[in-house]
Order: sequence, then C-alpha cells, then structure tokens
Amino acid sequence: MARLQKGEREDKENLLYRLLKRLRFGARESEVAEELGWHRRTANNYLRKLKNDEKAEREGRSWYAK
Repeated sequence: MARLQKGEREDKENLLYRLLKRLRFGARESEVAEELGWHRRTANNYLRKLKNDEKAEREGRSWYAK
C-alpha cells in the first residue's frame, strides 16, 4: 500500500467497514470502489485486511460485514 498519513489507514478501514454494515445484501469489490471513489485494487486491499481482522467475509463475489 502507498504511504499514508498517520491514522489514515484506520480511517479508511473504518469507512469501508461502516459501508459494508449499511449494505445488508453485500457489495462487490467494484461497487465498493465506486461508492468510495477508490481504485478497485485499493478496495480489494482493504477488504482483504478486514477479512484478516475477521470484520468482513466474502460469499461468492459479494462482501459482507460480520
């Protein structure tokens, strides 16, 4: 990941997590990227981070908050 200001990574993780919690039916990686104005690869990196932290899960092509 690119170098970020202190706390920026956590802010982005929290923003993504709140978005997933709002979307009951989940969202695809491309939908997350479009909604947040991020590059798709950036969204993927943060989604995988949330998965590793056990805050999100993937079912098929959709991501959900735990």
